[in-house]
Amino acid sequence: MCITGSESPVVVVLSESMEPGFARGDILFLHMSKDPIRAGEIVVYNIDGREIPIVHRVIKVHERRDTGNVDILTKGDNNFEDDISFYNGERWLQRHHIMGRAVG
Repeated sequence: MCITGSESPVVVVLSESMEPGFARGDILFLHMSKDPIRAGEIVVYNIDGREIPIVHRVIKVHERRDTGNVDILTKGDNNFEDDISFYNGERWLQRHHIMGRAVG
């Protein structure tokens, strides 16, 4: 964790949701920094109650000025809809859901 900043430095893409950029079976290396998460980045996130992490692109970031917290919306490149249906009744991901950013 000290080199990548991520608890899980490597993940395998498990579906076709990120094609054509990433195919099922591709191995991604992860890095986690304190830099702000930005739209366009590919992140791996995990939702409470879900066993398998998801590799998707950040499509929207909203910073709350009152708290400084960041709301994150993601979507698979090959999906028609965003990921709100994965968020267990929430409208946004929070920073603690993000396991890392794809590198390379």
